[in-house]
Amino acid sequence: MEILDKLGIDIKLLIAQIINFGLLLWLLKRFLYTPIIKRIEKDEVQLNEAKTQREKLEKEKAQFEEQKTKQLAQAHNKAETLINGAKKIAQRIEKRARKQSDEEKEKIIHQIHERLENIENEKNN
Repeated sequence: MEILDKLGIDIKLLIAQIINFGLLLWLLKRFLYTPIIKRIEKDEVQLNEAKTQREKLEKEKAQFEEQKTKQLAQAHNKAETLINGAKKIAQRIEKRARKQSDEEKEKIIHQIHERLENIENEKNN
């Protein structure tokens, strides 16, 4: 003990400081360190959940985009099919109309020739 006195260290003060330091460590651990660690762990869990959710949403977005592209392609193909079918129908209708008009034209020409022949026959008689 004399050595500590020669160095200027008071044993009672040293013990009080050790107790104070231990008490400070316990208070810091109990009221500061543990709640901060819990909060950090909670934040990490939330970040991991957010990351998982983001990845899930990105996958759903990619699937949606893929589905959208497929549906647009199908709609485009269907529209082309309908347009081609409509063109074929229009061509058939046009052919029918031309055929009918040609037939009517031939009938009218034939009727005109018959009338002309009748008129000539009446003149000659």
